[in-house]
Amino acid sequence: MTAPLKVVLLAINSPGYQSLALGYLRAYAQADSRLQGRVGFQTLDLTTSDDPWWIAYRVIALEPQVLAVSVFCWNASAVHDVCRIVRQALPGIRIVLGGPEVGPVADEVLRAHPEVDAVVRGEGEAAFADVLDLARREKPFTRADGVTARNAAGEVVAAPDRPLIADLDTIPSPYLTGIVEPREGSAYIETFRGCPHACGYCFEGKGYGRIRSFGKDRVEAEIAYLADERGVRQFSFIDSVFNLTPGRLEWLAGALEPYARQGLTLHTVEVDIERVDDEAAALLRRAGVISVETGPQSVGEAALAACRRPFDPTRFTAGVEALKRHGISVECDLIAGLPEDTADDFLEGLRFCLDLDPGKIQTSTLHVLPGTDLYARADELGLRFDPRPPHEIVATDDIGFADLRRLEARSIYIARLYGSRIEGA
Repeated sequence: MTAPLKVVLLAINSPGYQSLALGYLRAYAQADSRLQGRVGFQTLDLTTSDDPWWIAYRVIALEPQVLAVSVFCWNASAVHDVCRIVRQALPGIRIVLGGPEVGPVADEVLRAHPEVDAVVRGEGEAAFADVLDLARREKPFTRADGVTARNAAGEVVAAPDRPLIADLDTIPSPYLTGIVEPREGSAYIETFRGCPHACGYCFEGKGYGRIRSFGKDRVEAEIAYLADERGVRQFSFIDSVFNLTPGRLEWLAGALEPYARQGLTLHTVEVDIERVDDEAAALLRRAGVISVETGPQSVGEAALAACRRPFDPTRFTAGVEALKRHGISVECDLIAGLPEDTADDFLEGLRFCLDLDPGKIQTSTLHVLPGTDLYARADELGLRFDPRPPHEIVATDDIGFADLRRLEARSIYIARLYGSRIEGA
């Protein structure tokens, strides 16, 4: 009998986080009849604080035949270091990457990184299962839809795009299957995929076209399992918009309320704040929400138009006030370096947020991410950015390099000062 194919799934997370994406990949692959009994899985959930040589040692010690890694802008450098080292130690290994940092630019990744064998584009569960089936049968990865790989001649070939999974409930739950265990009393839940917005700087929802939801019974079963059996008391919903519709918010509030009464809390869920009134704020509070994250990202009309992001300052303000009345802290986010934004526009956004006294202000610098509208239109919009991840903006037609760095320093100082609540500052 042929020994099972040895597969390692590697996540290099921000410290304190774990990968739900790899849990989905493994749960879907383990349920595939073609792979059952023929593939053995191990998951390594490590962090960016771990040295790449140490991470490579952990991988090499397991002697996998396939290494699969999820890549984001903030871990890409470490991922490529690990893959290069692993390839030298295990020449016969097949290395597969996926995730938002590599999927949209798969051809470029393969040409720049000869140690990588294949890149899964877009939604990964079904494509990755096909890749593993091809790997165990020693067939070329170019046969899998949704995958870019090298053919026998070493040429980079992109297979046709793969349709999205129509029924998300065909992806087994990483929690209910025991693949992912919550850490330190917290867990992440996803109830739908996609985003109703199309902001130019954001990768969320790109290529999805529509919202697809996990079934209510499945979501409620995950909540009950995590809260009742695993003792989780802090949830983070990774949905792009927690208050997607009034009906969905009411359902989630009802599902979460019994646990919220027992002390379960939800932190920094993303909300469409311009659709929050007192009724919605009350539902969020019932669900155990104690803090939310929202825009405006910018208040500059030209920047908002360039990024295709709607913003109504009156409704935004009303949403913040409604949440504050119900004891929910609001984190207002601003991005420096958006196209068409001047330094004065950014500072005006900072003043707007400070006047709201939301609870927290978070500022960041634009990252021009592969697959986003701003990445595709960078030359047109006058965006000059580092081509290497994390693709931070260097300068724009409206803000030079030095002024961007000054804005970063000033905004970080002001946000920290506001957070510390120093009277008279």
